[in-house]
Amino acid sequence: MNKNNPEHERYAQRLNGLEKKNSTAGPNPSKEHIGKKMPAIHRLRIRTSSIRIALLTTIFGVILLICLYLISPLSKITKVTIVGNHELSSSAIYRATTVHPGRCIWGAFLGQRYLQKQARINNPQIRTMGVSLTGPRTVRLTVTENSLLGMGKLTDGRYAVLSNGHLQITSSPLRGIQFNNFAHHKQQLALLGSELGKLKPAIYHDISTVTYSPTANSPHQIILYMNDGNTVKVNLPEAGSKMKYYPSIAATMKQQGVIDLRVGAYSYPYGSKDK
Repeated sequence: MNKNNPEHERYAQRLNGLEKKNSTAGPNPSKEHIGKKMPAIHRLRIRTSSIRIALLTTIFGVILLICLYLISPLSKITKVTIVGNHELSSSAIYRATTVHPGRCIWGAFLGQRYLQKQARINNPQIRTMGVSLTGPRTVRLTVTENSLLGMGKLTDGRYAVLSNGHLQITSSPLRGIQFNNFAHHKQQLALLGSELGKLKPAIYHDISTVTYSPTANSPHQIILYMNDGNTVKVNLPEAGSKMKYYPSIAATMKQQGVIDLRVGAYSYPYGSKDK
């Protein structure tokens, strides 16, 4: 075989070129020893662990501070102010609620819906009750009331009639409207309370006495005796919708008399017509 064969020479030259290329290329990055990466990975793990520990420490620290605050005197109510009441005394509202000095202030603030429900059960004259914070340890109770319309006697005692139709047994002195002839008509008395509660206070405050006076022709008739001297006849279920016109009708009357609202609306002086 001829040693100077051109094919062999080209093969030898190509092989020699590849060896030189490999010797000058340097180490392959993909084969870098894993040991060179370990310090960076270790530092990352330490930093991640430190962040996790700091976060958990902060969370548990905040929880601990909250617990210490809640059991300390700093979270307890020292003063309760009551506003918005006109007929109910502050002491009556105070007795109806459990928002008292010594109670946790945040329990009262966050649980005010339940506290309002309990207050309304204990005293139905309370319509709404809101709890607001006025200082780190002071609260204000803002109250709206179901107005006391008057009192009526039933078979089992005397009842206060509220503007929402609620009847509350009472031993208080008579005040407001006097409801007569309702002894055996508790349901009608409650309905009348809710009907009169629809009126403006100026109208129901002008009522002196209401007498339940059904007849064969007017089975739901009630007679209202007004403080201005007039008398009104109206059907009980329509008292709220028709009595709102009383001020304008009374203003057109030249003398005291009767206003009949049972069918339509008309008036006549006393003695001129017997109805």
